[in-house]
Amino acid sequence: MGRRGPRIEPRRVIFIGTEGRSERAFVQFLQRCCEEAGLHVHLRVKSGSGGGSVAVIRDAARYLKRLGREDIDAKLVLLDRDRIVQDEREGRDAQAEASKSKLEIIFQDPNLEGVLLRLHEGRESRQIVASSVKTALRKIWPQYNKSGLTADQLRQRFTVSDVQRAARHDEQLARLLEILGL
Repeated sequence: MGRRGPRIEPRRVIFIGTEGRSERAFVQFLQRCCEEAGLHVHLRVKSGSGGGSVAVIRDAARYLKRLGREDIDAKLVLLDRDRIVQDEREGRDAQAEASKSKLEIIFQDPNLEGVLLRLHEGRESRQIVASSVKTALRKIWPQYNKSGLTADQLRQRFTVSDVQRAARHDEQLARLLEILGL
């Protein structure tokens, strides 16, 4: 009998539910960061079909149920913190829904644009309200277009170091990187 080659360790699978396409692009960018760092991780991303935070969580939970896999190391959902406030005013409890579905919420503060703003060098610790974040982001990234955002655009603009630097000032981003192993 011939000798087999070295055993290849299976990839860790991490599920991340997202609100939409731009958040999906961010997760795909993080997948590339993991690959560059030599991590044996697969980020399985599922975008929601719209609605508030509770709808995103329910979409993620339904997807995981259909998937039926037990080998998922972490089950996350990325949510905009500013949407949570709106949901709470409307009587929806995203935290309770996530707990029921065994999903960990990773908040983007105040939203994805706020995270992207803080990825720019010198703006890591900047806290900004949701109503001002798009204007601030467009000042330093005039070509930014949320609806057309791709992982390639993010990769051309940011590095793993940018994400790690921003995470030193963002507890939720730091938690995400900890889970990923970055």
